[in-house]
Amino acid sequence: MKTLRYPLALFAALVLCLLTAPAPRADTTTMTGGAGAFRLEQAYVNVPDMNVFFYAQDAEGNAYTPTMVQAAGLELTLGDHTLDASSLGQASSPVCYLVVLDNSAEIEPADFRQMRGAVWQLIRHKEPNDQIALYTLAGGAACVQPATSDASSLYTALAGIEQAEGAPDAAGGAPALLLGDIQRDYQALAPRKAVFLCTAAASLFRQPALLAGASGAGTLNAAFYTFVGGPSPQALEVLRALSNGQIIPCAMDEMGDGMLALQQQMASALELRTEVPESLAGERQEIVTLAIPSLGSAVQSSTTVYMGFRMTRPQVEKVEVLGRNTLRLTMNQAVNPNATRPQFYRVASNDIWNWHVPVREVEISEDGRTVLLTTDPLYKGNYNVALNKVSSRLSPANVSSLRDETDFTIAVWPRDRAFYLARFRAPLLLAAAVLAALALQWRRLRRRDRAAEQTAEAEHLLAGTQGPAALPRRWVTLFWAQKGSIAESRWAGMVESSLILGSDAAQCDLCLPDAQVRAQHCVLCVRGESLLVQTLDPGAPVFVNGERIEGEHRLQNNDALRLGRTTVRLVL
Repeated sequence: MKTLRYPLALFAALVLCLLTAPAPRADTTTMTGGAGAFRLEQAYVNVPDMNVFFYAQDAEGNAYTPTMVQAAGLELTLGDHTLDASSLGQASSPVCYLVVLDNSAEIEPADFRQMRGAVWQLIRHKEPNDQIALYTLAGGAACVQPATSDASSLYTALAGIEQAEGAPDAAGGAPALLLGDIQRDYQALAPRKAVFLCTAAASLFRQPALLAGASGAGTLNAAFYTFVGGPSPQALEVLRALSNGQIIPCAMDEMGDGMLALQQQMASALELRTEVPESLAGERQEIVTLAIPSLGSAVQSSTTVYMGFRMTRPQVEKVEVLGRNTLRLTMNQAVNPNATRPQFYRVASNDIWNWHVPVREVEISEDGRTVLLTTDPLYKGNYNVALNKVSSRLSPANVSSLRDETDFTIAVWPRDRAFYLARFRAPLLLAAAVLAALALQWRRLRRRDRAAEQTAEAEHLLAGTQGPAALPRRWVTLFWAQKGSIAESRWAGMVESSLILGSDAAQCDLCLPDAQVRAQHCVLCVRGESLLVQTLDPGAPVFVNGERIEGEHRLQNNDALRLGRTTVRLVL
């Protein structure tokens, strides 16, 4: 009788502890008139995004469809502000499972192996984008494996968990550790979070503080479930009722089935996606209330959320140089698994040249937090890496920006001839091509000028001699072009006595289309065998071979006259 009285006393104390522990943050109510259950599981706020997860069931436990709930008039408020509640559907956001294992030595080894087997099943049946983090309690709470979707990493970490001495720390250390990890990796964790605490009935009787930790889990703003394994789970069913289903008694070999059943139950939840005005962000807490007024004022559920988190774009947190052609990038959040094209990544030098290092291959880890880049050979110097329109795996509308750069330094592999050849090859080839084009153009123009000179000489010979009474005359060929132009115009003809050059066709013999040339700028005069140029206006300067003339000047073959912006070359 004494042996029975002691466990009963412990059990009574356990129930009392549960009843007197702080209440969870979510305030759950039941629909009136036997309509069923209406319960808010959690709210995720990452300004401007907000996701609300809740359950709506009929009296028989069947889930209401999103259409039925929407038709009933769903309302969502954040503090005193009413938010849009139109985007309602079945819960589809990935889940982050925070698995806490009671690995104290007091648990039977066979029971502990069953507990690990249950977690193994959870890993096996999770969705590809779901995350799992592993924690232990014995001798103080510790994180064994940070949240990841990489199943192989989770299996390895789980296999390494052994039983240890020391009492399980679930009341104070575990919630504080979980809260710190959630706040630190907020952008990288899935919006929906669930804490799975796994322990044994015997350990629960010895450490009632495990229940205190479960009851105060509302501070994490996550769903919290405690799996209690023991030989007589029926004796603990009262705990399930008192905790509103948060404590799940089960046989040790059935704990895995209990986790899978809870996974299926969580899949029946509804998800409301909305946006929070930027003005509501800040270092404070607000109350989120979900209600259906048409079914009665009692049909509502509330929770408290922290408003200090703002959505950050995907970017590189750390760069590791694994080899001359290999970089490992650690992201601040999981990136889209389709971001495997080299164009999504920019690696450039931090100098005046801003050389871009070509990216050849991209490999993304299963959890999306690590990216392996294969590049062209890297050299000593300072570099930066940025993401080009890479979307977040958790929120595809959240896209990276090239302005978010992460610096890194390479201290080996000095720059050699191959480095400069690789970077200056294109500019040198371009410069050579431009020079070749200019040379060809010059040669073409020279050939044209030579042909024009030969034509002018032939025309001069065919002009014949002039009679004794004729005016002095001479065959002249003129080539002119404006400043900055490589195209020349040509005039050839017999100059009898004089040829007036200007910009007015009515007042001169040769019109030059130049605004800086006067209507009558200068005149070419034939005097005997000589050809002279005379100025007509002191305000209309004439330059011969770059020197300004006054009055008249005798011209020679290939002399260049400059009038305004026009250069005139003579072929005599």
